[in-house]
Amino acid sequence: MHTNMSEKIAIVTGGSSGIGAAIVHRFTENKAKVISIDITEPEYDLEGCVHFTCDLTQEDSVKSVFAQIKSSFPVIDVICANAGVVPPWSRIKDTNFSEWKNVIEVNINSLFLTLSHGARLLKNNTGTIVVTGSINSWKGDANISSYVASKHAALGLIRSAALDLGQEGIRVNGVAPGPIATDALISRVKLRLDGSSVDVESYLQSVGQVTALKRIATIDEVINTIEFLASEKSSGITGQLISVDCGI
Repeated sequence: MHTNMSEKIAIVTGGSSGIGAAIVHRFTENKAKVISIDITEPEYDLEGCVHFTCDLTQEDSVKSVFAQIKSSFPVIDVICANAGVVPPWSRIKDTNFSEWKNVIEVNINSLFLTLSHGARLLKNNTGTIVVTGSINSWKGDANISSYVASKHAALGLIRSAALDLGQEGIRVNGVAPGPIATDALISRVKLRLDGSSVDVESYLQSVGQVTALKRIATIDEVINTIEFLASEKSSGITGQLISVDCGI
């Protein structure tokens, strides 16, 4: 059952596509007022959602957007810090430094700026932050070292911000999806399988076979966990990163 969020105001970064767009849709279904922030415009037009276009890696842009938000919504209940990027596969010795820096900028520097400026608007005692991490917040991967490094850093920020903002009663948690069949993942898999006899569906089924539940998790299951962490039902939970990976 969905949570009644009729009196809640939520910010969602990376809200134009993928998991971010799914969060926006779920929260608006739950009657929350949602503020989407992304570098690209969303393709959807939802009642109850306003969008701000912003490069979250640029502090001046982040300051400007949060100032605009504050003028209309002085107090925020929920921040879903979801913006992120997954780079193409590359071994460390073949990774261009500019590509490395871009992943760090998008995945960790923008997260810091979101928490730093967004926390100032969160309601004391009930405000909550939910960060989209990854199973790579714990696990290494030979092909995406920059992504792994950024998601390890995100876990550090979750734990540190929980201790810091807990002084105002603000909770900070995260969700760690395993492989999820988003459009972005399917596009990456197609590139990796180019020239192979294996199709995308067979590949995803093989990935699922290594999990305890013998399948990959769904985007709805990820959103269910985010919804839980954003609600009062998780009021005693902070500083945690919860895996949604069907038991990898």
